[in-house]
Amino acid sequence: MTRTIRHQGTILRYELMQTRRKSIELRVDMQGNVKVFAPIGMPLRSVDTFVSSKLDFIREARGKADAYRRQQAQAHPVQDGARVLLEGDVLTLRVRSGKPARLERSGDELILTAPDCGDGAVRETLRGLLIDMALNRIVERLRVYGPLVGRPYGRVTIREQKTRWGSCSSKHNLNFNWKLIQAPPQALDYVVIHELCHLIEFNHSPRFWRLVEQYQSDYKTWKSWLKKNGSTLGI
Repeated sequence: MTRTIRHQGTILRYELMQTRRKSIELRVDMQGNVKVFAPIGMPLRSVDTFVSSKLDFIREARGKADAYRRQQAQAHPVQDGARVLLEGDVLTLRVRSGKPARLERSGDELILTAPDCGDGAVRETLRGLLIDMALNRIVERLRVYGPLVGRPYGRVTIREQKTRWGSCSSKHNLNFNWKLIQAPPQALDYVVIHELCHLIEFNHSPRFWRLVEQYQSDYKTWKSWLKKNGSTLGI
């Protein structure tokens, strides 16, 4: 549900999700979108009041998100002929005008068909298609490794984060960074296995790492790869 508040001259839209939870939480993502997670039955006026009390935090978080997007735009130009990472390979981006938006790999080229070929629009179209690709690939790998680990998981969510590659909640919901689709497939597998193993060991104890190694014997190589190269991923 989308809601709008007005407070001291500020107009703010936010997305409200009401779930079976005990507390209220507010998040600002890397695109500056505000999401609020509140208990079912919490009066909407109370939620609005909570959001109003967080306006300073939201402004600060959006400022950081704007700086992050500027840094990403400078570090990763998105235009015809640009170099783009996909599954560990450096490809030459080719931008074509057309509908529907789609992304195809042809040899060493990544062909992007975009309805709007303006600079900002191309970047958003490419990011959206990579996010879709990341979700499909991660779900595919979860289907491979999930039965091996043998513990059920809940919702699978794709996010954009600076350095965090995945997380597992206490409710067994799994979150993954879409930029993993740019890393080598083995690095994506490492994060999938890592989060699945948290369904058994909700910590980073020696037992946890032995579990990870059971499903990916060279996990240290890909853990190290992400630590060393993670900052090069993004759009």
